[in-house]
Amino acid sequence: MKNILSISSLSVGYNKKKVLSNINLVVDKPKLITLIGRNGQGKSTLLKTLTGLIPSIEGELFFKGKINKELSHKEKSKLFSVVLTSPPAINNITVKDFVAYGRYPYTNWLAVKKEEDSLQINQAMELCGITNFATTNITNLSDGERQKVALARAIAQNTPIIFLDEPTSHLDLVNQSELFDLLHQLVEKQQKTIIISSHQLNLALNYADEIWLINNESLEVNTPQYFIESGKIEALFGGLKIKYF
Repeated sequence: MKNILSISSLSVGYNKKKVLSNINLVVDKPKLITLIGRNGQGKSTLLKTLTGLIPSIEGELFFKGKINKELSHKEKSKLFSVVLTSPPAINNITVKDFVAYGRYPYTNWLAVKKEEDSLQINQAMELCGITNFATTNITNLSDGERQKVALARAIAQNTPIIFLDEPTSHLDLVNQSELFDLLHQLVEKQQKTIIISSHQLNLALNYADEIWLINNESLEVNTPQYFIESGKIEALFGGLKIKYF
């Protein structure tokens, strides 16, 4: 069985200026991974590089054993989906129609939707709690509701990997907790691999299977328990006390 994601000697940054260097790691089974670090240390840069939104400076990425730069856009869209920090800016479209965009890798040029497509769309909306406003114009939603719609689209895309960049930034505390619980369920019940950057340290450490910690321009990978017991989280965030269940 091929690894879900392999990263080899990867360096990321902008205009050839490295933010993170020589990243080597393997994701070999479905898990919830949380990327944490101080502001401006490279969380979003790393996620955008992994998803191809910005080019890497050095190194290689492999998804399911296939080198990232050799994959077509359609091939990538069947391997991973992406939810960015900002809610979707598309207007004048219903919630259900926007979620249906997630099925584009599987539909033909006429965008004909099969029974499987409808099933995936409806399940995604139900999981995200947005079924009640399926026919609502996305323009009329709050930022938090739009963020849920963006997540539903990614779930409907039905990829083995989902990347999320600070998806809780527009959500209140209750919805933040519900989001992490949903992500945990997707890993446990649907065998997804989810990589999420987040400032919500308590939620990240209590729900994640694995932590990617950015510190001093390097990436360290280990379990939440290790980082708690080592004191590295509290040291990085200036003595912040973490509640770990």
